Amino acid sequence: MNIALIITLLFQQISPSEVLLSLRKNLKYTTSTFSAQLEIRKGKRVLNKSFKGYSKGENFYLEFTNPEDKGVKYLKFKGDLYIYLPDIDDVVRLSGDMLKQSFMGSDLSYEDLMQEDPLKYYKPVSMRDTTLEGKIYFILELEDTTGNAPYYRARMVVDLDRNIWLKEELITKSGRKIKEVEALEFKNIKGKHYPTSIAMRDLRLKDSYTKFVFKEVDFDIPIPDKYFSLSELKK
Repeated sequence: MNIALIITLLFQQISPSEVLLSLRKNLKYTTSTFSAQLEIRKGKRVLNKSFKGYSKGENFYLEFTNPEDKGVKYLKFKGDLYIYLPDIDDVVRLSGDMLKQSFMGSDLSYEDLMQEDPLKYYKPVSMRDTTLEGKIYFILELEDTTGNAPYYRARMVVDLDRNIWLKEELITKSGRKIKEVEALEFKNIKGKHYPTSIAMRDLRLKDSYTKFVFKEVDFDIPIPDKYFSLSELKK
C-alpha cells in the first residue's frame, strides 16, 4: 500500500477549512439532554461528582446530584452564566475574571464551560499528517482570528474517517501550552460520533486531572423552556 499516495490524495480532496467545518457539524445540535459523572484528581485526592442537564441553542442548565453538591445549579442564559448556591439560597452571576476560575474544582474553567461551539472563533493555519498505532491521522493547527476564544491557538489530532478530534492542545499567543484534552471514548448517537469520555489537564496546576463521563446523552429532542430561566434555579 502506497501510504504517501493516499496522504497526497486526501490532501487534494479536503482542505483544512473543510476539516474544521466537518468537526463543527459533527458536534452541532439544537438541543441536548445528558447525565454525567465528573472525576477530579488533585495529587492523591479524588473527588467524584455527578450532574444532569439540558441545553437549547446557546443556553444550558446543569444540576449537581451527588450528595456533597446536591442542589448546586448552573444556568447559561442570553450570554450570562449564573450559579445557584443552596447553602445561602442565592443566585450569583459569574462575570469578568470569575469566568477564568475553575468549574467545581476541575481543570475546566467557567470560560470553557460557556463555549457552546468552541471552534467557531478559529481559522485553520496548517494541516499535516501523522501516524498513530499504524493509522493515519491529521494534525490541524488553528488560530483565533476574533479575539473571543479563551485560547489563542489550538492543535488537534483529527480522525477524518469519523469527523472527530482525538486530542487537543490549547496554547497561548506566546506559545505556551496550558491545557491538554483527550477524547477517550465515543458513541454513535443519531449518526454522529460524540465523545462520551473526555480527559482534561490544566498544565498550570500541579498533579491535576479531570475526567468527564457522559452516562446518558440525547440530541435534537424537545426541551421545555422552563429550564432556561432564573426562576428555575431556585426551585
